[in-house]
Amino acid sequence: MIEYEQALRVCETYIQSLVTNDVDAILALYANDATVEDPVGTESRKGQEALRAFYTGAVTGVVDAVLTGEPRLAGNEVAFPFKVTAGQPGEEVEISIIDIFRFDTEGKVDLMRAFWGANNVGSKS
Repeated sequence: MIEYEQALRVCETYIQSLVTNDVDAILALYANDATVEDPVGTESRKGQEALRAFYTGAVTGVVDAVLTGEPRLAGNEVAFPFKVTAGQPGEEVEISIIDIFRFDTEGKVDLMRAFWGANNVGSKS
């Protein structure tokens, strides 16, 4: 079972790696056969190669990302709210997201689901 402090470190590393565009650091959080559904309702991506392709595009243009609330750990899953700011100066958008990470027995993320939609995207004011 994962401990809260370990889950919090994974969340913080993930968010910081989005800002620094560090795809390798993000992939290091995931199990080799992990699945990502971002956003929920879109086609899932599975495995390191598919996740690398996804995150290489996803981090493009991210200029900031911050936790907006305390992560919630239940069993081997953590849910955490955060906000991403992306785009060119003067044209930034903010996306409010809740991600859920499920951890395997090695402490790696084996499933990620991102909850956000059009109503969670707005102009940065």
